[in-house]
Order: sequence, then C-alpha cells, then structure tokens
Amino acid sequence: MSDAIGRRAALLAAPALLAATGAQAQPWQGRTMRFVVGFAAGGANDIMARLLAQKLSERLGGASIIVENRPGGSTIVAADHVARAAPDGTTFFYTSPSTLLAILVNRTTALDPLQAFAPVFLAQNAPLALISRPDFPARTVPEFLALARERQGRLTVSHPGTGAINHLAMILLMRRTGIEVTFVPYTGNQPSITALMRGEVDVAHDGLFTPRAQLQAGTLRAIAVTSAERVAAWPDVPSFAETVPGYAVSFWGGLLAPRGTPEPLLDRLNAELNAVIREPDIIERIRGFGAVPAGGDRAAYARVLEEDWARWGQVVRENDIRPG
Repeated sequence: MSDAIGRRAALLAAPALLAATGAQAQPWQGRTMRFVVGFAAGGANDIMARLLAQKLSERLGGASIIVENRPGGSTIVAADHVARAAPDGTTFFYTSPSTLLAILVNRTTALDPLQAFAPVFLAQNAPLALISRPDFPARTVPEFLALARERQGRLTVSHPGTGAINHLAMILLMRRTGIEVTFVPYTGNQPSITALMRGEVDVAHDGLFTPRAQLQAGTLRAIAVTSAERVAAWPDVPSFAETVPGYAVSFWGGLLAPRGTPEPLLDRLNAELNAVIREPDIIERIRGFGAVPAGGDRAAYARVLEEDWARWGQVVRENDIRPG
C-alpha cells in the first residue's frame, strides 16, 4: 500500500475514532498509542515521554500508550518514521530541538519538520548551563566574558557534539558578545562532563540534568543558565540574560503528530496534557530535571517550532556548521 493510500485510509477511519460521544468519550478505545522517542531509554527525553504517557493513559481511562525508542541519526530515524506513519491519532513523536538541528546540520534528509508534523503539546523548557570546576577563575558571566577576551580564543569549551544546541547556543553567545572560544566536541553529554572533570577543558556547555549530582555535591559549579530567568530548582544560578539582555536559549521537549492527524484529536490531547502538566508530582519531576513546565495551546508550540527553525537555520548557514 502506498503512503498516499495509507494516509487516505487513516483519514477515512479517523471519524470513527471521533464518533464516541459524551465527556468521557474515548476515541483511542481498543487502540494502542505510541510515543516515539529518538533517543535510547534512560535519558531526559525518554523519562519525560514515559511520565506523560503514564499520566495521559490515566486521564484517558486506561488507554494503552507505549513509549518506543528509535535512536539513530541524531533523532532523524525516529522523525522519518513518525512523519511516514498514518495520521490516525495513534503515533506521536516526543522530541526536542535536537531534531530540528539534526536536519539542518546533517542535510541527509529532505524532511521539513514544519510541514511533516503537527504540534500537539509543549511539555517543558530546560535551559543550558555553563559548567565549570570549582577552581575555574571566572565565577560570574562578566568574569567569564572578560577571561574569554583575555585568552583570545584559547579558552576551551566542551559540548556533546558538533551541531548540538549546546554548540550553536555558544556560537550565538559569541556573536552577541564578541568573544571567541575553542570548541572541543565529544560524543554525548556525559563524555563532555567527564572531560571537564578530568581537566581536559576549561568549561562545558551542557544542561543541568547530566551533571546534577556533581552540581549538588559541589564538585562542579554552574556559572549561568541560558533561560530568560533563573530556574526555580537552582535559584542561586544567574541567567546569562542578566548580563547579556535578550540572550535566551531553551532546550524544550514536546509532542508532535504526523501532519494530517485530525485536529479534534490533537486538541483533545493538548487539553488532557495541559491538565497533566499542572499536577504537583509532574511539576516536581520536571523541576528535578532543571527544567520548567511549559504547557499552552498548540498555536504557541507552533510558534516555538517556527522561531527555532528560523533562528538555528540562520546560525547553521552563517557559520557553515556541518557534521563533525
């Protein structure tokens, strides 16, 4: 069966899913929903997808929702899979800016995420953070910028891979402030943090999730976060925006559906997930990641996707970023 025929069949079947009536109507009754994640199990995206799946299942009367890990190609494998899935309201993609950046940097797929996917729900926003050892001479953003200027490009910054948001966000900071640094890419967040702890680099540009144990123990220190405001879980860590007005970068996580999925289904899921994200235990778990619960309507999430696609596309093109 061709993709086109399969999609037509899915759209013809969709009204049957919506035929149930009443406040407790369950269009997913007897069907299994899949949240596809482009990373291996155990990471922040995977954990968040499983939290949402569990809570959403409860709100949908025990609907079957499984999390399916499809790592590979910096999430492009999972993205392609979901983009080709029938738009029948059973297949979804829990993702992050990683997918947009992988498409922009790797240039191995013709997939246009703004055309291939429909936004469903923005779950959380997590800042990146500039992480150092306790003996690093700069303790504040002004001191870091001054030290970078003094060293004239010799200050080394690790990140989890060329083209990752950690890499591009630091390029954005360089352009905003006029500093230069030397990037040292690693193959993931943990290797980047390990390199910092071993003294192989001066600082790491990472999130708060991977080094959280070291930050809590004081063996590493966060100089600043990239969110527009300070993070509730780390109130003593300033934001870059306090020194560099207007500079803010978020590593968001959210749910997408194949384009063509019936709007009433997506609106229903958005409403249910907005209720989930307000539950106290979910708020606590998200803050434990060093993130902030998001929520909101689907149009707001669409704007986030459009703005990130435009902003990071410009950074990639202007700096000719290619796979490392």
